[in-house]
Amino acid sequence: MIRALIFDLCDTVVRTAGLPGLVHLPGVEGRHDEQSMERWLLNSSEFYAFERGEISPDEFLGAFRKGLDLHATDSELRGAFEGLILHEIEGVGSLLRQCAVDYPLFALSNNNSLLWRGIQRVCNTLDVFEKIFLSQEIGLLKPDPAAFCYILQHINCQPQEVVLIDDNPRCIAAAEKLGMATIVFESAAKTERKLSEILRNKKLA
Repeated sequence: MIRALIFDLCDTVVRTAGLPGLVHLPGVEGRHDEQSMERWLLNSSEFYAFERGEISPDEFLGAFRKGLDLHATDSELRGAFEGLILHEIEGVGSLLRQCAVDYPLFALSNNNSLLWRGIQRVCNTLDVFEKIFLSQEIGLLKPDPAAFCYILQHINCQPQEVVLIDDNPRCIAAAEKLGMATIVFESAAKTERKLSEILRNKKLA
């Protein structure tokens, strides 16, 4: 029996500019491409520390500027990072409100304080979630199983009692290993169809 639904936020509820958006940050354009930006982020201890809430935005932006040899100001970089959150994904708002009629909804997101401001600016349906678990607040990042165990403990559910909807295949794989039902987010319509199928099968089991 499914007792709760857990949604990722970035590129599941809200659309982000992603790496292409980072390439156009002030002081970056023409000097770095998507690959070099991705390498810096993947190899940056400061980036992961920022997403776990261990360092401040100023500390992260200082490391970002130094690591990529940028000349943009903190104000420019703050605005640009917040601007990476583009808009709520079409159809997701109505899907969330429909799901919330029958199930408690929760969010679990790898996030940071800059992106969170952007999410709050563009997303009109955050109120449907009973609780939002952000990496910068819980100190854990997906796909670490500890992040999933943390939310399961706090919502008092077993893995087999929830459905995770997330766009990241690595997060999906980690959740499945714990026994959670999962949906790789592609669109609101596809998610609605897959969720209906999962819920129907669970009731018949």
